[in-house]
Amino acid sequence: MRGKQIMFHILKEDISDIIQEVETEFDVKYFRRGLFDNKDIITHKSLLEDSSIGFARSGDWNDLDAYLVIPNDTKLNVRDIPQRKGGTKYAVDQLENPKSVEIKLGGIYKNGDQVNIAGRIGTVSDDPFSKQVYKSFVSKIKKKFKRIGSFYIGPKAEEKLREGWRLVTNEKMSKDFDLPVIN
Repeated sequence: MRGKQIMFHILKEDISDIIQEVETEFDVKYFRRGLFDNKDIITHKSLLEDSSIGFARSGDWNDLDAYLVIPNDTKLNVRDIPQRKGGTKYAVDQLENPKSVEIKLGGIYKNGDQVNIAGRIGTVSDDPFSKQVYKSFVSKIKKKFKRIGSFYIGPKAEEKLREGWRLVTNEKMSKDFDLPVIN
C-alpha cells in the first residue's frame, strides 16, 4: 500500500473530542514510536492520558513524539536493532506492526514565541483495522477543521493563526513557509 496521511495544526481543545470519539469507536492502545534503549515502551490506554497532548517539545515536526495506535487485543512487536558500536536498540514502528496507525499531534511549541507545530496521522498498512482507524480520524478532522493548503486547521489553532501566531512544520524555517491567513 502507498502510505496515506493527513496533516494538521491543533490545540488540545481541537483534538480532544476527536480522540475520544475514535477511542469510543475502537478499542485501542497507544505505544510511543521510535528507537529506544530498552523494551520498556511507554503505553497509554487513552492518548488523552499524555499530559503533553497539544504541546510540541520540538520546533521541528520531525522530532515530535509519535505513537502507534493498535488494537487493544494485539501484542506490540518490537524489533531488535544491533548497533555497530555494540549493544542493541529497540524499534517500535509500523514495519513489524502492520495493524497500526501512526499519530503525531504537534501543538504549541513550548520554547517558541507564538508558534504552533504541525502534526499528522498516517499509515502505510493495508490492514483493515489500520484503514478503518485512519478513515475515522480523517473524516472527523475534515468535518471539524478548515483546510488551508495541504493542512487542516482546528478552530482554536485557527484563532491563534488570526492572532498572528506562526503555524509551521519547522520554526527555524523562513516565515515564507508559514501557513497563511485565509479570509
